[in-house]
Amino acid sequence: MDLSSQRQYIQRATNATVSLTTTNPTLIYTAPTGNDFDFAIIESILVTEDGGQQTNFTLTMTSDDSVVHTLWSQFNISAHATTELLTRSLILTAGEIINCTASHANKLSVIISIVEYAKGD
Repeated sequence: MDLSSQRQYIQRATNATVSLTTTNPTLIYTAPTGNDFDFAIIESILVTEDGGQQTNFTLTMTSDDSVVHTLWSQFNISAHATTELLTRSLILTAGEIINCTASHANKLSVIISIVEYAKGD
């Protein structure tokens, strides 16, 4: 089988990070859109409590049709703990958004490891 005519994908790795300074929903990451990169795979979501107080955490994904899907709701992060939220990869299509909310301001940091993909020639 000749694979030379098969569509190839180009990838790049990146991180999205945020310190949650408010108790309002905070944008962490938006999957790329357009002609270049058009979907992403989230490999890891680390949440760290560095303020010495147990804090609840909510993570949502908003689809491109503006429907909000709750991935974790009021997930408890213990004081001075780091938690990996994913046990498997999470795929985001073009324009999908990841937001998070903390029950206490200035307590949590979030680090998302992402591989973005673009259609090659």
